Amino acid sequence: MPRTALTALAALFLFSPLALAEGPFDRAARTEELRKVELAFAASVMENRPDLFAGYLDEEAVFVGGAGVRRGRAEIVEAWKGFFAEGRPDFEWHPEVVELSADGTLGLTRGPWTIRSRDKDGKAVEQTGTFNSVWRRQADGSWRILFDAGCAACACGQ
Repeated sequence: MPRTALTALAALFLFSPLALAEGPFDRAARTEELRKVELAFAASVMENRPDLFAGYLDEEAVFVGGAGVRRGRAEIVEAWKGFFAEGRPDFEWHPEVVELSADGTLGLTRGPWTIRSRDKDGKAVEQTGTFNSVWRRQADGSWRILFDAGCAACACGQ
């Protein structure tokens, strides 16, 4: 094999995704890390911190919900601005399930959410449901949300 072909083959391997994959990691520690990130993401909304909220969103994030599909950080931030405005509802959630991909670079968080607000007559209104989020670990070790889908609680038992 000519030297240039061998050099090209070596470069291809060295810069392939397989070569860049992480080695072994502490699954329990990384799972706990992602659980804490999800809680901090929720706190960004509860504490009215839109700047922190936006920082958790991957540039390529996709949010799917009752209002449709929102693509990209800017569109998601715009769609969520009502959760940071005057008279905003109380919106809280927490993960009950946190799982990682085999290589630890993708994570799934899932759990209940609750939105509390008031209707036009001032009567308390509460909505509940479940969220499912997919997170991607960045090269610097931080996590960014890639996909989020929430749905209202079903009336299965009613």
